[in-house]
Amino acid sequence: MVTFARNEIVSSSQFVRSFATFLQRMTKSNGEKIVVVKNNQMQAVMIPIDEYERLKSLDEENERKEIFHTIQARKNTSQSEYVSFDDAMKTAGL
Repeated sequence: MVTFARNEIVSSSQFVRSFATFLQRMTKSNGEKIVVVKNNQMQAVMIPIDEYERLKSLDEENERKEIFHTIQARKNTSQSEYVSFDDAMKTAGL
C-alpha cells in the first residue's frame, strides 16, 4: 500500500483554488506526489511528468514480458490442443 505524507494530501477545493501552486510544486519536485481528496475519499494522485513516464514505461515493459511468456508457453502446446479459427468462432457464437 502506498503511504502519503500529510503535506501531500489536499482537499479537492484546496486543489482547485491553488492549482498553479500545486503545478509549480510538481515541476520542481523530485518524485513528490499530491493526493486529491473529496468527501474524505482519495480521488486522484498528481505526479510529476517524469514519474508518470517512468511508470508508463515500466507498465509497457511488463506487458511485453507477459506477451513473451504467453508466446513461450504456447510453443509447448501440442498440435492436438489447437482449435481452428472456424471452431473458435462457432464456440463464440459468431
